[in-house]
Amino acid sequence: MLLIPLLTAFLSAVPVLAQTKAESTGAPGFAAKPLVTAQEHMIVAAHPLAAQAGDRIMAGGGSAADAVITALLVLNVVEPQSSGIGGGGFALVHGPDGLATWDARETAPAGATPDLFMENGEPLPFRSAVASGLSIGVPGLVRLMEALHARHSKLPWANLFQPAILLARNGFEVSPRLAKMLARYADLLT
Repeated sequence: MLLIPLLTAFLSAVPVLAQTKAESTGAPGFAAKPLVTAQEHMIVAAHPLAAQAGDRIMAGGGSAADAVITALLVLNVVEPQSSGIGGGGFALVHGPDGLATWDARETAPAGATPDLFMENGEPLPFRSAVASGLSIGVPGLVRLMEALHARHSKLPWANLFQPAILLARNGFEVSPRLAKMLARYADLLT
């Protein structure tokens, strides 16, 4: 029996490829969804375009690892406020050799000090501390994708980037949440 590895890589969202688009409240959170089942595979991602890209990879002969990597790269484009290669993640793989886990969460830079977010003994304002380069950790997601690809991939690395590249080039419908985030931080983007 062919065993397809089950991968979970921080894709902890509820939307599933087979469901219809739900009305957004503009805020993240849980939304009740109908039960969806599948016979061969299912791609779950925080954005329908990521789930669709992962599904196409699986349908094209890719592995579950290929689908996860592709979905992660698409999420980097379509919901950069929440997902991206500048962050981290976790993976669980159940395959022929048993269960394997990876922790690829960001880590503090080597130069971080206890007073990094202080100025004259007082905490920095939110924007200075969080919406700046100070709060950036050393990302682990690309290394995680590389490890998954090395051990479980069927497709070339470059192929997994194509759906994200096409969306970045050709555009996509911006979600209300992303639009709100871009508007909120517009002064930092100019």
